[in-house]
Amino acid sequence: MSQPTRQMVSSALFEAFFVVLGVLLALGANEWRQTRVDRAHARNALSAITEELRANRDAVQASREYHEGRLGAIYGALGSGTPLKPADFPRGFVGPAQVFQTAWDAASETGALADLDYATLLTLSRVYESQDRYEMQARTVGQVIYTQIFHEGTDSVVAKGENLAAIIGTFLYRETQLIAHYDDVLAGVDTES
Repeated sequence: MSQPTRQMVSSALFEAFFVVLGVLLALGANEWRQTRVDRAHARNALSAITEELRANRDAVQASREYHEGRLGAIYGALGSGTPLKPADFPRGFVGPAQVFQTAWDAASETGALADLDYATLLTLSRVYESQDRYEMQARTVGQVIYTQIFHEGTDSVVAKGENLAAIIGTFLYRETQLIAHYDDVLAGVDTES
């Protein structure tokens, strides 16, 4: 090869090297930027989920306190022989909390959960499963009570205080478990944030 041809090939290879290097650097910078965006999205989602779980915990705690009070009223009436009245249940015979999973669903739909570490994701999914079981219990008990009210009237529910105490007791138990689950999850997520 002649000297000018060698110089042209060298120059072309030199330029090609810098073009490839530029492309690789641009791709690396884009990847780095996208990773930062994805991690920020995951942090925002985790923050929203944590806030949602705290609100759900507070709602379940209020519901637990209501059920604890109603259970005390039932046992007090049964012990004294005083009949219960529907007015003894201002929020209904059972008053389950309304819990939400909007932040969880939004994070799932937008792909933010994919950027959380697996242990955190597993922990969060388990608390939402516990919430689902709680809501299923609320729906089932609601159907049973409303069927009883429809067929025999409201007074028939309060007349069966022992049965009502058993139902409320199961809510109290489930709510106590769910609150403990919230506390464990929130303590774990807070230390990881």
